[in-house]
Amino acid sequence: MDYLSLSIWGGYDAKPKGADQSFGQIFKQIVGDDTKVMVVGGVFSEAAAADAVANHTDLIGVGRGTLIDPLFGKKILDDQGDTIVSQISPEQVKKAAWTPGLLKPSPEKTP
Repeated sequence: MDYLSLSIWGGYDAKPKGADQSFGQIFKQIVGDDTKVMVVGGVFSEAAAADAVANHTDLIGVGRGTLIDPLFGKKILDDQGDTIVSQISPEQVKKAAWTPGLLKPSPEKTP
């Protein structure tokens, strides 16, 4: 197995109840050095991305953060992490250029 992906509802640094280590730290010990661990959850800034990789996991997945700011990774690479947009707004939806499918209201929310 090349990697194991963990989608953590409580965020990349969440811990099981009563544990001293995060889920990522625990799974890294279980799978060993030959398998990478990827954690998805709660990464919305350059600081969170750096902390996740330094302390909890080998790789990160940035889903909602990239939907909000599609330039998330590029901004970090270009040393502009402080300009990452982490909150959605009508203005940011226009800048993010979401596809029509993402803009449709879900059927249960349609009046």
